[in-house]
Order: sequence, then structure tokens, then C-alpha cells
Amino acid sequence: MAETLTLGIDFGTSAVKAVALDAEGGVHALASAAYQTAKPAPDRAEQDPQDWWRALGEVARAVMAAIGTARIGAIGLSGQLNGIVLVDKAGAVLRPSLIWLDQRCAEETAELEKRHAGRLAKTASSPISPIAVLPKLQWLARHEPETLRRTARVFQVKDYILWRLTGAVATEANEASATLLMDLGRRAWVDDLVDLAGLAPAQLPPIRPSAAVAGHVHDAAARATGLPAGVPVVPGSGDTGALAVGCGAYEVGIAAVTLGTAGHVVAAVPNRGPGAVNGLWRMAHVSADRELWLGLIPAGGLSIAWLRNLASGFGGTATGFEALERLLAAAPAGSAGATFLPFLEGAGTPWNDPRRLAGLANLNVTHGAAELVRAIYEGVAFNVRACLDAFEASGVGLSRIHLAEGGASSPAWCQIIADALDREVHVVAERDTSAVGAAILARAAIEEADLAAIVARSVRIERVHRPEPAHRVAMDAAWRRFCRHAGGAVE
Repeated sequence: MAETLTLGIDFGTSAVKAVALDAEGGVHALASAAYQTAKPAPDRAEQDPQDWWRALGEVARAVMAAIGTARIGAIGLSGQLNGIVLVDKAGAVLRPSLIWLDQRCAEETAELEKRHAGRLAKTASSPISPIAVLPKLQWLARHEPETLRRTARVFQVKDYILWRLTGAVATEANEASATLLMDLGRRAWVDDLVDLAGLAPAQLPPIRPSAAVAGHVHDAAARATGLPAGVPVVPGSGDTGALAVGCGAYEVGIAAVTLGTAGHVVAAVPNRGPGAVNGLWRMAHVSADRELWLGLIPAGGLSIAWLRNLASGFGGTATGFEALERLLAAAPAGSAGATFLPFLEGAGTPWNDPRRLAGLANLNVTHGAAELVRAIYEGVAFNVRACLDAFEASGVGLSRIHLAEGGASSPAWCQIIADALDREVHVVAERDTSAVGAAILARAAIEEADLAAIVARSVRIERVHRPEPAHRVAMDAAWRRFCRHAGGAVE
């Protein structure tokens, strides 16, 4: 009998990634396909939903060709949070999607902070940010009212894909809780906040369980994508909930750090009463008995991509990751005093200031390429530490740190993070953790085992990095410099 796999599909900021997983967490196939982000102005970031659909077809056909006689028992979805897709009554997309990186709604965000901070603290319990759907919709209502008038449904990224695949209209609580439109305690849309966004509740998808089947791949979608017709599809989770599951941060006490385009620091927390906490985003986890708290570094891996592009622009050789690893090895811990603030897309946790700018400080003529490269890696690592400190200052005990995604591919960066945190970091074997988490949620839909047991057997640790005692003094001094330059009470 053919083995039954589950397929996790994650629509990230720059690419869709798919992974076929067996019941023990073994990976049978991987595929990815990129798409572009349009930047019509410095504060704008848009994507074409048709590009997601095209990329889905690429990865689906690659996975199906690779798995041979195995069959797909269920599909789970994951996607970048806070990407808006407006669809009319005929099912046509009305404009490019404003993705989470779009910051055009600064004025609307400021108005929300001034007029509705107390209301949002009692419902969403998260920082008011231009990342979120609510101020984005307010911008659209103000600047593109005709588009919003023609809108029949408002989807987010993976929920749009769910609808295209199955015809089902649904979201789940992790995705919904990031919008500022959902009551975190009740896990339900808030009518007056939906009205504030310029919508009616019927335009938003119903909130369904993450691991319950929402629909099945219909014949037209199967022909378009190469996925088998009739396969059940679960809503899965926004990328934060899915990566938490894929990293093992479903169990309380485990924090997961992922360094893709953005950096995410997540941990499961028992449900609490309303209120914001230390610049952290409070979200629904994939199960109703716990929350997911998020510390955000908007330019985590993006800081390294920026560095590589900068080096290429100067005609340098340090554009490949191997060359960067060599430079990291040549630089001293603490970067000889150089300090980098990784705020290329604004400052996330704990500052929550989209207007903050990145910077290199403490430079002198003795600093060379190696010190500058290490300073950039250390700057992101220290922002991770600031996030973890915010968790612990809020009473969240963290017994173990898991590290995954692109940054985990760099042994030097993993060691820098262990040194910056002064604690062990456990590197997760599979890098595409949001796709893995989506596949695990799909497995939960077709198995009788509980989700905790499936996560425990599916998430594998590849290696452990321990802090280097010889680096302690230099890294402590570098952390204090970082805090002084970053500002705020994070020391």
C-alpha cells in the first residue's frame, strides 16, 4: 500500500515553499518557487496574487513528480500574515495585494493609536502597527474608496489560496488575530472594529480550526496546479503559528527563532487576560488552549541580503555565503567595537517603531570588512536577545531555544546567536519550518493522535551550539553598546 504523506505549502514574502512529510516527520520532497514584490514607493510593497497561484503550480508539480507512488492524504496551508486580497462578486482580484511590508498607512496607524488604543488593547492585545490589516484597510477606504466599494470578500494570502483550491471561504485564529480585527479571548471578529476598517463582517472569512478540513481540491484547481483532485485541505495557520509548530514551539517553554526575510521569535504561552506586553505581538496559537507571542525583527535575514547586495555594488567578493563565513571567522567576537542596528525596515520588538532607521556605529579606521560583516550578524543576534528578554520580562519562562530557517544554515551565525544569548541553541533539521508546520497540521486532521504528539515526533534537532566562554566578555560589552545605541529599556 502506498505511503500516505501530508503536504505543507507556505506562501512566504519572497517564495512559496512546499514539503511532503511522512507520519514521523521524514521529508520526501521539497520545492520552492519565487515571486516578486513591487515597490512603487519606499513605503509600499505589493504582490500579484496570480504570481502566488503560478508559483503554487510549479511547486505542486515538482512535489508530485518527486514522491513517486506515495499519496497525499491532506494539504495544510501557511502564509505571510497581513497581506490583503480584495475580490469582487465575480471572483476577480481588484488590485495587487498590500503585503505586510507595506507601510503606506502611517497616518491611519497614528490615528488608531490616538483614538482607539484602549479599545484595541482590550481586544487584539497587540501593538498598533502599519503592518496590520486594520490600518491598511483604512488607507484603502480613504484613498481607494471605489475599490473597497466593489469588494465582495477580503482574503489574506493563504486564505485566498484555500478559496482558489477548494471554493471554501475560511481563515483561522492565528491569521485573524494579527489583523487587529479579532478579539483574542473570544477568537471572533469584532463588529465595531470591522466597521472601523470600512467593511461589513460578511466580507471577512469565518474563523475555523487550524487542523480541521475546510474543503477539498476541486477539479479545476487540480488541473491548474497539478495537485490531486479531492484531497482535503485544512486552513493551517499564518506563518507565525505554522513556524512555531514546525520548530517545536507548540510546547510551552520552547522559544523558536527563525531568520528568513524577517526574523521571528515565537513562544507558546497559556491564555491570558487582555493587554499589550513589552512590544510583543500576542496572537492565537493553532490550538484554543494557548496563545502565541511574537517578537518581530523586520529585517532579520534581509540585513544579510542587504549586505550581499552592497558588497556586489562595490565590486567586492563577499557576495557568497561561504565568503561571508570566512570573514566572520576572521573577525573578533564583539566586532572590535563596531555596532549595527538592524532596522532596515523599521524597529520591531521591543521598540515597535516603523520609522526607526538602521545604522552602523562606533567605527574607526581600523575596522575592515570582517568586522563590519560580523557587526551586522551580531546586530540581528542582539535583536533576538532583546525579543527573548521581552518574553522573560513578561513572565514567560523559556527552557529551550530552537533555531531554524535560512539563518540556521550558517554555523558561524548560529554560534554568534548562542554567544549573544549566552545560552544553547538547538538547530532544527528542516529549514522550511512554516511549510513543515502546515504539513503537521494537515497530519493532525487525518490522524487520531493529538497535535502535541505529532509535533514531538516530527520536529528533529540537527545540532546544538553552546556559548563560547572565551567570547563572554567581548559579547557582553557588545550587547551593552547595542542597547545604548538602540535606546529603550532592553539592557
